[in-house]
Amino acid sequence: AETANTTLQALYGVLEGEGHNLSGENLITVIETLSVLSGCDSSDNNDSAINRSTRQWANVSTLAFQNLKLILDDFLEPMVTSSGSPLKSTEARDAILDCCVAFGRSTHDVNTSLTATGMLWSLADRDSSSDTLDIVLSKLAFLAMDSRPELRNCSVNTLFSCVVGLGEHFTDDQWEKCLNSTIFGVMTGIASAIKESENKKSVANGGTNDERYKVAVHHSRDSASKQWATTQILVLRGLERVLRLFFSQLLVTLLGTSKEPWFLQTWKEILRVSLDCATMTGEREALDMRLAGVEVMVLMVLLSCKSGMAAASTAARVGTNMEVVGGALRSVRAAVEDKVPKTDETNVENLPEVDEWRQRLFEFSFDNLCDFRVNLEQTCDEENDGPYVTIDSSLTQVLTKMTGELAKLYECCKNDEMIPGPCELQLDIFIENNDGYES
Repeated sequence: AETANTTLQALYGVLEGEGHNLSGENLITVIETLSVLSGCDSSDNNDSAINRSTRQWANVSTLAFQNLKLILDDFLEPMVTSSGSPLKSTEARDAILDCCVAFGRSTHDVNTSLTATGMLWSLADRDSSSDTLDIVLSKLAFLAMDSRPELRNCSVNTLFSCVVGLGEHFTDDQWEKCLNSTIFGVMTGIASAIKESENKKSVANGGTNDERYKVAVHHSRDSASKQWATTQILVLRGLERVLRLFFSQLLVTLLGTSKEPWFLQTWKEILRVSLDCATMTGEREALDMRLAGVEVMVLMVLLSCKSGMAAASTAARVGTNMEVVGGALRSVRAAVEDKVPKTDETNVENLPEVDEWRQRLFEFSFDNLCDFRVNLEQTCDEENDGPYVTIDSSLTQVLTKMTGELAKLYECCKNDEMIPGPCELQLDIFIENNDGYES
């Protein structure tokens, strides 16, 4: 460890002076060396004789990461703009991405792991080619299954931020791989981890058994299953962001296919996952999961209705040119009305075929709400056999959330899908014995 420490200090000095000339095989050699010294689990490295995840290698890992940051922050940008960009070399690009993942998995310092995770997004932003983006998303999905909750939560947020930031340029194949393989893969892995942690009934201590990481945790996050559930909620929130921003783009993928489109199956799968989350049982830690499931269910109905999300939006007002006068906040001129959020409606979306697909998605989504109602009724009947009906506080909050979401849904659909149809008036009060009552 002492030799590695001295060598890394010398390497840092060399890079500061001649790092701009680093390229080709030399760059790959340096990056791979830094990966080995990251402190990642030695079982994944070819050099399994030395365990560099122990405490005595912590300072070495810190110095190795400083060298990596110097290369990526100061020298990679000029390399990208040059004709011989390392990101255009498959071997160099893979070495850099693998190095970031190695530091992300390193258990020496959680801040180093979080910073390395953010580097993956930066690299994807610098080189947004489909190959690089696919690899970055897969790496983030891999880190999203880490045992440390802070790292996997950061990885999930970074994953969706990357999709939101670059999704506008996704191809249909990229969207299919992103949703069906990457995001659903993360959700499946998290669900398995929740089930496994519940079976073990293990108590988490911040995500690691190392005494350095023991922290005081709130009772709602004091077990492994609760912390994994929090990660699953982040995935649902991220999925909401993706659907809100790119529903129109995803809707167009349904056109021109002879077999059942992939997005239709994806839509059904998201509906199933949201219903499972909204109807899950458990203690109070399940409440946040149920509320997130309800939001996703109603969001999918809102997105697929004819009016879309814009019908439920109200123009926001923002203050401009405000200043403090005599201790009070005063406006110099009237507030400016904010613009209504743009809708993604295009000429393609107005095609009859697109409208037909949208209607099908709406029907699937609304049927999902009906299944949720049936589940609530069955649960209530099972828990209340006597003449009195009792509702626990968690269910009350779920119903309150659903009521608010249904109010938004009605505002969107009241002039189309939920417009009252013709009805025939019937007598609701019968007149008997010449009484003076009338219907």
